[in-house]
Amino acid sequence: MISSYVGENKNFEKQYLTGLLEVELTPQGTLAERLRAGGAGIPAFYTPTAYGTNIEEGGVPVKYNADGTVDIVSEPKESREFEGRHY
Repeated sequence: MISSYVGENKNFEKQYLTGLLEVELTPQGTLAERLRAGGAGIPAFYTPTAYGTNIEEGGVPVKYNADGTVDIVSEPKESREFEGRHY
């Protein structure tokens, strides 16, 4: 599941924390741009939103085991610098 906000959805939370669901949290603007870029045939783009955060560094839980331990963690995101700004 790729999502920008899951709110206080107890069913979603239970599925995520018991390992029934893999989750990739993405800022809402980035999610909208991913959809737009995909529809336009753009294979990749850079955004400064996650630079310097745990999302960029990787290691964020994507999927848990039924016992609550982490099964899958996120990979580090590629980053670049363009004209002195980090993306």
